[in-house]
Amino acid sequence: MNKNWFGGFLNNVKQTSGSSSGGSGVNNVSVEPLMDKIQDASSTIEIKKEAVTQLSSINRSCHQAVGARMSVLTNLLEQNKDDIELVREIIQILTLIMTTLPKDDNIIEIHNTELFISVKNNFVVICDLLKVNDYYIRYYIARFLVILIKNRFDAVQEAILSCPMSMPNIMSLLLDKREVIRNEALLIILELTKSNQEIQKIVAFESAFEILLDIIKREGLSEGGVIVNDCILVLNNLLKGNVSNQNFFRETGCIQGLSPLLEVQNTDMWILSDNKFNIIMSTLDIILTLVERNNVSTPPNQHIISHSGIMNLIIRLGLGKMSSQVIRSKSLYTLGEIIHLNPENISEFSGVTMKSEVSKQSQTALLRLTTVMLYSKDIIEKAAAFHVFKSYLYNNEEAQMALASTIISDSSSNNSNNNNTTSGDSSSNNTKSNSPIDQQQKLQLEFENLSIGQHLYKALFSWETPIQGKPFDISCFWFASVVLLYMLKDSILTKEQLLKMPLEVPKSSAEAQQPVTLFTKLMDCLMATKKQDIDPTIKIGLLKLLAVWLADSPKSVKIFFDGNQHLAFLVEIILSPLPTGSSTAGGNSNLHSHIQGLCTLILGICAQYMDDETAEKNKSNLSSIINHRITVNTFKEKLDSLRKSDSFTNAEQGEESFDPSSTAAKTIILYDFDFTMFFKDVYDKIRHIGTNINKPRPGKRPQQSTTSINTTQQPPPQQQQQQQSSPQSSSPLIQQKYDHATTPNNSSPQSPPIQTVQQLDNSIEFNNLKKVNNELIEQLTGIKLQYQQLQQHSNQQQQLHQNQLQQLQQQLSTQVPPQSSSPQQTTSGASEQELLQLLEDKDKEISSLSDAVYKLEDIVVAKDDQIEEINNIIEQLKQQLQQSQQSQQQQSSSSSSPFGNGGGNGLDSSDYFELLRLRQENEPTQSRIRQLENEVSQLNQKIIYLTNENQLIQQQKEDALKKITSSPTSNNKNEPNSLKLAKLEGELSEMKIKYESLIKEQDEVLSYSAKIELENSTLKNQLSKLQQ
Repeated sequence: MNKNWFGGFLNNVKQTSGSSSGGSGVNNVSVEPLMDKIQDASSTIEIKKEAVTQLSSINRSCHQAVGARMSVLTNLLEQNKDDIELVREIIQILTLIMTTLPKDDNIIEIHNTELFISVKNNFVVICDLLKVNDYYIRYYIARFLVILIKNRFDAVQEAILSCPMSMPNIMSLLLDKREVIRNEALLIILELTKSNQEIQKIVAFESAFEILLDIIKREGLSEGGVIVNDCILVLNNLLKGNVSNQNFFRETGCIQGLSPLLEVQNTDMWILSDNKFNIIMSTLDIILTLVERNNVSTPPNQHIISHSGIMNLIIRLGLGKMSSQVIRSKSLYTLGEIIHLNPENISEFSGVTMKSEVSKQSQTALLRLTTVMLYSKDIIEKAAAFHVFKSYLYNNEEAQMALASTIISDSSSNNSNNNNTTSGDSSSNNTKSNSPIDQQQKLQLEFENLSIGQHLYKALFSWETPIQGKPFDISCFWFASVVLLYMLKDSILTKEQLLKMPLEVPKSSAEAQQPVTLFTKLMDCLMATKKQDIDPTIKIGLLKLLAVWLADSPKSVKIFFDGNQHLAFLVEIILSPLPTGSSTAGGNSNLHSHIQGLCTLILGICAQYMDDETAEKNKSNLSSIINHRITVNTFKEKLDSLRKSDSFTNAEQGEESFDPSSTAAKTIILYDFDFTMFFKDVYDKIRHIGTNINKPRPGKRPQQSTTSINTTQQPPPQQQQQQQSSPQSSSPLIQQKYDHATTPNNSSPQSPPIQTVQQLDNSIEFNNLKKVNNELIEQLTGIKLQYQQLQQHSNQQQQLHQNQLQQLQQQLSTQVPPQSSSPQQTTSGASEQELLQLLEDKDKEISSLSDAVYKLEDIVVAKDDQIEEINNIIEQLKQQLQQSQQSQQQQSSSSSSPFGNGGGNGLDSSDYFELLRLRQENEPTQSRIRQLENEVSQLNQKIIYLTNENQLIQQQKEDALKKITSSPTSNNKNEPNSLKLAKLEGELSEMKIKYESLIKEQDEVLSYSAKIELENSTLKNQLSKLQQ
C-alpha cells in the first residue's frame, strides 16, 4: 500500500511540475467543487479522500483559490489524525501552495503562509502529528516546517513559543534513527535558534547538547561531513550571547567533548579536506563564543578549556605545520582570547615548548610566535600573532619586564655567537677538514639563537639597518613597534629599566659613562628621519612608541629634554605645511596630519608629565613655543584632526573580531581600541594647555623671588609702581563688574519697562568692560615692551661684566710680583679691591634684574587671567542681552513707552538714545527669527498633512484586508485586483510583524526580571526531573 502510494506521489509531483510549466492540471473552475465536497458534512470519508487526491495535482495558478479556503483542509486534518494516507495528502497540498520559487514574486505563497500561521490551532495540530511514527508523515511535516520558517521566520518563532509542546515534539525528530528525518530536524533547529534566546533555552533544556554531541560522535567527529558541521553550528547558536546556556554547557561537561574535533593527524596538516576545514573553523567559533570578553562565564570557561587540553591543541594548530593559513590565523586569534586576563593560562602558555624546524632543538612557543608575527608572508597571520602578544602583555607587568630584559642589539649577540662559532669551527675542522660550511645554514642557526628582544630590536630598526638575508617588510617593523609599545604601556618599572639598560656591553670607560640605550637609539632614529625620505608609516610607529614611553614617566621626559634638537624636531614637524593633494578621506597623502597630531601629543605629554627640575629649565621655552610659535589654536587643531580621522574613529568603536575576508584585515591598522583610550586619557589632561604652562609651580619660584628681593636691591621705581598699581587697579574693577553682572536686580518694580532698563544696564556694563579690557591690553603691551628693554639691559650688563673680567685677567697676567713691599703694591691691592667690589655690585644688579624679569612674567600671567575673566563676563552679558531681547519680543507692541514711570529709575536722555541704538541693531536678528518661525510653522503644516495622508492610506489597506477576508470567493472573479490586494495585505502584515518585533524588543528589557524568575523555575523543574 505504501509503495503504491509513494509511486502515486511521484506521479503527482511530475504532474505539478509539468503543470507549473504550462501542462494540464486542475484549474480554478474545478477547485471550488472539490472544496465544497470536502466541506459538505453529508459527504462520506471516501468522497473527501477522492477530492483531496484530485487537489494534490493542482497547478500553480490554483494556489490562491486553495489558500483562500485553507481552513477546510486544516479542519479535515484535525478531524482525521489517524488516517495516515489522508494526513500525507493534506500536508502535501499545504506544502505545495506555500512553496516559493526563486524567480517569482511569491506573493500568493507568502500570503498562504500567513493565513496558516495566523490560526494558532493549525500549528498545534501539525506539531501533534509529529508524535506519529510514520516515516512519510514525519518527513513531510519536517519539510513543511522548513518552508514555513523560510517564508515567515518571526511568526513561526512566536507560534512555537505560544505552543508549549511544539519544541519538544520538534526535538524528538533529532532522536529519530532515520537519518533523513534527523537531518531535516537539524535544519529546523539551526534556523530557529539563531536569534531568540527563549527558544535557545528551551532547546538547551531538552538535552540538545548531549544529543548533538552524540550525533557528532556517531558521524565520526572531525572525520565527519556536513552533518557534524551542522551540529556544531547549532551548538554555536545555542551558546552565543546566552550566559545561562554557557553555564549549563560547562556544568554538564560538554566543553571537554569539543577537544576531539580539533585533533588533526600529521598527514592532514598538509592536505586538509573541505569538511574537516569547516569543522575546525566552526569549532573555533564555539571556543571564541565561550571566551568572549565582558562575560561573567568567561573565566571559568577559560579554566576548563586550558585543563581539558583544548588550548594545547589550538597552539599546535596555530604554531604547527598546518598548511591552511586561515586556520593558523584563527587559531592564534582564539589563543589570544583564551589567555586574555587569565594569569593561569598565561603562565601555562609561557611554559609551552616546541621543536625547531632548523636546529631540531626545543624552543619556547613565545619565540615561535615572535618569528611568525615578524617574518610570516601573510599580514592576517601576523595580526593574529600580535593579538596573542597583546593579550600576553596586557596588565602583566612581570611579563613586560621579562621581555624588556631580552632587548639587546645584535652586535653584542654576534660577539658571543662568533666566539661559539669559532670554537665550533675548530672542532669541526678536526673531525671533517674537507667539508665546507654552508653559509645559509649558518645564518639560519644564528637566526634561531636570537632572543625575543633581539628579534624585536632588529625588526624595529630594519628600515635603517636591513636584516641579513631578509628583504625589508613594513609590516615586520610595524608589529615590532606595537609589541614594544604594549611592553611599555602602563608599566613605569619597565620604562625605567629600559632607560638604564644599555644595548651593548661597554667596551671603554667613555661608553660606560654614556651607554646607548633603546631610548637614545629611538631618538637618534627619529632625528635621522629628517634627512631621509621614508615611509610615513615608520614615523607614525616610532612616534606612537615614544608617546607611550613618555607618558607617566618624568625620567623619560627629562632625558628627552636633555637632547638639544629633540624639541625643535617636534616643533618643525608641527609647523611644517601639509603636502599638496592631501584630503581628509585618508591615504598616504593624509598620513602627514597623523604625524603632526602625534608630535603635538608628545609635546603635550612633555608639558604634563615633566618633574619640577625639568620644568624649571624648560617651562619658559615650552610655554613660549606653545603660546606664541605654535599658538594654542593650532595645538588643539592638530590633536582634533588626528582624533577625527577615519582610522581613529573606526578604532574607537571597539575591538574588531577576526574576519579574514574584510579589506581592513589585509592592511596595516594605524590605531587600535587601547591606543585610542590612551589618546583620550592624555587628551583630557592636555587640552587646556596654554598660558597656564608658565604659571609658577607651588613652592618653587615665588620663594626664590622673595628671598632674592630681600637679600638684594629693590627693583627700579617704575617697575615697582607697575607691580603695585596694575593688579590693584584692575582687580577691584573686575570684581565689582562681575558682582554687578552676576547679582540680579531685585530692587526695580515688576513692569514691562524693567527688562529694557536691565538691558540698558547690561549694555553700559558691556561697554565699561570693553574699556577695561582695552586698558589691560595696553598695559600688557607696555609691560612686554619694558620686559624686552630689561632683557636688553641685562644683556648689555652681562657683556660689560665679561669685558671687565677679561681686562682684570689681562692686568693680573701682565703684572709682575714685587720682591718686597712698596707703595705700588698697596695701590695695586686697593685697585683689586675696588674691582672686586665693582663685580659684586654688578652681580647684585644682575640678580635684581632677573628677579624683575620673574615679576614681569607673573604680571603677564595675571593679566592673561584677568583678560580671560573679562571675556567670560562679556559672554555672560551677551547671553543676558539675548535673554532680555527674547523676553522683550514676547511683550505686546501696544505697551507704553519704555520710560513710563521711569523717573525713579534715574534714566537720562543719553541712556534713552543708547537704548534706541540697541533696538536698531537688533532689528535684523528679530526679522530673521520671524522668518525662521514662519518656516517652522510651514514644516509643521506639511507634517500634519503627511500624517493625515498616511492615516488614509492605512485605512484603505485595512478596508481592503476586510474585503479579502469577508469574501474569499470574489478573488476568483477579479484576479488582478485580488493579487494587488493580496500584495498590499502582505506588505501590511510585514509592517505589523516588524512593529510587533520592535515592541517585543522593548518589552524584553522591561521584563528582564520576569525572565530570570522563569529561568529559575525551569531550572528547578529540570533538577527535580533529574533527581527523579
